[in-house]
Amino acid sequence: MRVLNSLSEINILRILRLIWLEKKISRVDIATRLGMDKSTVTKIAADLCALGIIREAESGESGPQGGRKPVFLELNNEFAVVGGIEINPRKFFCSVVNLSGENIFEYSEDIAPEEYKKLGLMGYFKKAFDIIKKHSQSLKLSLLGIGVGLPALIDVEQGKIIQSIPLMIYEPVDFIKLAREFTKLPVFFDNDARCCCYTEKMLWKNPNIEKSMMYILVQHRPQQPVENSPKNISVGFGFVLNGKIYHGANSTAGEFRSMLWEPSSKNQFVASAISVENLADASVTPIFRELAQNVAFLVNTLNLDVVYVGGIEEQYTEELVKYIREKIVYLWPYEWKKPSTVTSATLSERVVSSGAGILVLDNIFSIPQLGDSNGGTSKFYNDYTSYQWLSLFQH
Repeated sequence: MRVLNSLSEINILRILRLIWLEKKISRVDIATRLGMDKSTVTKIAADLCALGIIREAESGESGPQGGRKPVFLELNNEFAVVGGIEINPRKFFCSVVNLSGENIFEYSEDIAPEEYKKLGLMGYFKKAFDIIKKHSQSLKLSLLGIGVGLPALIDVEQGKIIQSIPLMIYEPVDFIKLAREFTKLPVFFDNDARCCCYTEKMLWKNPNIEKSMMYILVQHRPQQPVENSPKNISVGFGFVLNGKIYHGANSTAGEFRSMLWEPSSKNQFVASAISVENLADASVTPIFRELAQNVAFLVNTLNLDVVYVGGIEEQYTEELVKYIREKIVYLWPYEWKKPSTVTSATLSERVVSSGAGILVLDNIFSIPQLGDSNGGTSKFYNDYTSYQWLSLFQH
């Protein structure tokens, strides 16, 4: 295997990330965007094409003065895949995601309380991983890594679950260590709502424009994987601020409890009943209105550009979107209209597992920076640096 010097590695990763974000781009545009010499881009592109990680796509349009049509480059989705997993008290979801961030396989299964009692979180993780591994092998594609989205307080830097009431985890769990020992692959994880942000951020039409975004993950599920656990509405927030996923101190940003909450409240809302068995129930409307009020406060205060709502059926998502729009207008103090977009999410149920897969891709195509070997991500990821990803590509 050819040994690359560090400058070459950084240039390779800059080019790979740009191709990943843009989907299709010409060599000339890469050189212009990255301020690199065209001959350098051409040489690196040839090496990456030889490795099989990128390929030439169709030609673009000629410029105003005519001449040769530019040939676009794109990632080769037949090179490898990554896996994404969501585990919550109701179901586990698996996604196999290609290098462009598209789901090419999906699977979900209800979680039986008695089985969860026996298997626990790690048992269900192993079950989901085996499904992903089997499918990637059937496609004859290398599996580069696994991402996991969980309803939990997560210490991303240490790779530990601090606590998860929904998954009945009350003491810290060294999740990443256990997961990597089993899979023998790179494993990354994050809170479920932040994984949703990775999905929407990847799908933005122009990901290079800095945006501030909020994702509202609303799920109707049992409170815990135990028999007769009451169903309720569970809410978590994910934020992208100035184009970057926001974790906050100790990676706890996005945990939600209504500003109207009182000690007598049954769960996250003042308006909530002990149980919400059906989203069509009239008791859900006060919960949605209370949630909308909390969201509108954050949207106006933080001057957010986009709000996505996902996790529940489309008809109920549309109802919640309507309430949020109304509250944003109602709570905005100026005559000038605030240009915030509130919309339903691009994906529905599989959004967390898909986002967990994109989390892996975001680390694969990261760019090293001075003083940080992994493009600004946490110290926890440094044992799988971008340089090691390159060696994976070259095998």
